[in-house]
Amino acid sequence: MKPRLTYPSVARQSGLSLIEILVGVVIGMLGIVVIFQTLSSWEARRYSTAGGADAQVIGAIAIHSLERDIKPAGYGYSLSTLMGCTVNAIDTARPTPAFTFMLAPVIITQGAAGAPDTITTLYGGGNQMVGGQTFSTSSASSKRLQSRSGVQAGDLAIVAAAGPLCQMVEISATNNVDTITVNHATGSYVNSSGTTVTARYNTATPVVTFTTGNFYDIGALPSRNIWSIRNFNTLIVTNDLRYADTNSDGLNDWNEIGDNIIDLQADYGVDANLDNRISASEWTTTTPTAWNRVLAVRVALLVRNSQYEKSVITSTAPTWMGSTFTMRNVDGTTDNNPASANNWRNYRYRVHQAVVPLRNMLWGTSP
Repeated sequence: MKPRLTYPSVARQSGLSLIEILVGVVIGMLGIVVIFQTLSSWEARRYSTAGGADAQVIGAIAIHSLERDIKPAGYGYSLSTLMGCTVNAIDTARPTPAFTFMLAPVIITQGAAGAPDTITTLYGGGNQMVGGQTFSTSSASSKRLQSRSGVQAGDLAIVAAAGPLCQMVEISATNNVDTITVNHATGSYVNSSGTTVTARYNTATPVVTFTTGNFYDIGALPSRNIWSIRNFNTLIVTNDLRYADTNSDGLNDWNEIGDNIIDLQADYGVDANLDNRISASEWTTTTPTAWNRVLAVRVALLVRNSQYEKSVITSTAPTWMGSTFTMRNVDGTTDNNPASANNWRNYRYRVHQAVVPLRNMLWGTSP
């Protein structure tokens, strides 16, 4: 009998089947999808939060800048009884030197059909306080004042007379021997800093001829700042009295105050009943006829969050203390509620508003 052969047993090796591997892959893919969805949602919220913070900061800076520019409006001429007259002016730096502007502290130009308004402020920039006074003798290049104290070569001045007749001139000399006459001639002169410059705002043949009238010194750096919304997206400001075209685009250079600012609205506060206060019924968009009764303006800026939301976030147009904003598509076209990133409803908004007293007007009219 042959002996029985025995072999060592081989241990069975265990492992994952194909089905188990596929199940694991599916579970892993589901986990990855959940992670990416979470990251995507978090990223969108992060952009929305950051955009909201940007809108808050940009709007706060813009409304502060606008408010600070409105407050001094009227400085240098607020006591003039001829406010509202058309000022004839010459600026040789302009493509067309002759231009005009209204002698008024704040002019609100209403946008058509709810479009953004334009605000224009006018105030002097003298480093000395020079009160308005009358002149008794006038020529095409000089005015004989009551006193030329504080008036310096290089200052701009508003010359006004009944009619009303108004003209802006540039003081070219204050050294006349009679001690009260100032000159506003063309050509070169030495300004108060001792620098030789060429008169920019004078003409040899004035548009207006004066005999007597009022004289208001508005300093060497007056401002006629025009605030507007550019391309339905940016708040800008230009100084109309300091024309410059450094980029040769044929336009006065502008300064950007803030982007994503899509609307600017404003009203006049007119003290119609002379009680030295503005009641709710005395806010108006109508251009005043009695400028000495304009004691304040109220303004509002609408700032849009730059983050597009997939769902409708803003279902109704934002409002301010004056009215409701007229909304448009993101590209500025008429609102037609398109189902795309152009729809204003898929963005968040912040309203920044302020009531700004005109301190120079209050100073001149309060009892």
